Amino acid sequence: MASSCDSEGRPGSVRVERFSHRAPGGDAALVRDACLAIEPGECVLLTGPSGCGKSTLLRAIAGVLPGGGRSEGRIATGGRAALLLQNVETQLLFTRVEEEVASGLGRGTATGDRINGLLTRVGLAGYASRTVDALSAGEKQRVALAALLAREPALLLLDEPTSALDCSGRRQLANLLSALKARGHTLLVADHETAPFRALADRHYAMKEGGLTPAALPDAGADGIPLPTASPAPGADAGARVRCDALAVCDVEGRPLLEGLTLEARPRERVLVSGPNGSGKSTLLRAIAGLLPAASGSVRLDLGRDAAAPGAVGLLFQNPQRSLFEHCVADEVAFALRRRGLGRAAVERRVEETLAACGLAEVRDRSPLRLSFGEQHRVALAAVLAPEPALLLVDEPFSGLDREARGLVLALLAREQRRTGMTIVLASHDREPLARWAHRVVDLPRGGAHG
Repeated sequence: MASSCDSEGRPGSVRVERFSHRAPGGDAALVRDACLAIEPGECVLLTGPSGCGKSTLLRAIAGVLPGGGRSEGRIATGGRAALLLQNVETQLLFTRVEEEVASGLGRGTATGDRINGLLTRVGLAGYASRTVDALSAGEKQRVALAALLAREPALLLLDEPTSALDCSGRRQLANLLSALKARGHTLLVADHETAPFRALADRHYAMKEGGLTPAALPDAGADGIPLPTASPAPGADAGARVRCDALAVCDVEGRPLLEGLTLEARPRERVLVSGPNGSGKSTLLRAIAGLLPAASGSVRLDLGRDAAAPGAVGLLFQNPQRSLFEHCVADEVAFALRRRGLGRAAVERRVEETLAACGLAEVRDRSPLRLSFGEQHRVALAAVLAPEPALLLVDEPFSGLDREARGLVLALLAREQRRTGMTIVLASHDREPLARWAHRVVDLPRGGAHG
């Protein structure tokens, strides 16, 4: 039976009846025989490991599944629905913040007061004239949410809404959602984090391998990732070294993104750069990688080997889709190895080793863009690890990953560092447990000044 996403019933209601979905060319169901009923004004929390089908289910309820797949069952919603995607960059269409928010308002109603009011609700007061592309990932997410709220949806679907937000942003999101619920909005939230929603959620469903099961909310202690403290930083001189002196970086309009920052990462060290959304963490990593010019100050790299070799500096973007372009996962991981001129046997051997280490062997022949966001994150990580970089720069290592996968990624990075001697600089708004894993922490205040 062909699936349908009908609009019926009371505004905000959701009915999912034995719904299943398979991606184009896929045999395994991304969602399997799911049943779900949500009443108007309820908040339902959906959790589950990366790739279990949460995003697919939310897209199906919103009626925006990509074409070519196979679906069975029935979905019905009441009233207007709005979906905040996990990768918000795919739903941002305009150059300026005010244009993006105005797109959600009806013609003739997009006044400056209404736009500013919506931005204030999501914590972006004064951002109307800002350029969207110059914002941090967390700030972009808030812009997208403001544009959705402008449509006054009865049903709000949120896919990993906390993933790009710092602690303050998560509290602000929880307060905003609580106010929306009090006004009668229905909320369906899919997230790896449960703490922000414990006081808000009426019910919790756990998803695994496409199946949906009612469950109790995890205990507060379950949110932790058990990690040993970092081992002492090696004292060896051999290896990559980074030195930033009084570094300043500006956006295309000359607005400071970083000001007067001084930072050093020594050979074989793990350095965590922590700070709130908009503090300049991603900007710093891109400046170190040579992707952004310094307005003043300097960035000096000593890699201890040929800096021009493909993959000598590896940068893992917060949004993995920015770096994925090959037809299959194996080719993505092999790209830098082939550019180095390695023989076919050597490339294949290293690709298989890296895929196994990152838990990607089963998806080696699939398109990276057909995977979940968390799986794409691991593919992008595998691609930068395969050429054994002297310096690894990681922007938000937990992006799109469930808690088990987060622990596995940090264990993988520690193992690769011991094996190759690489230096690691991570940027994240999640100070814990990374501060216990890193050898040193550099805190950036909002505005990016540090010295």
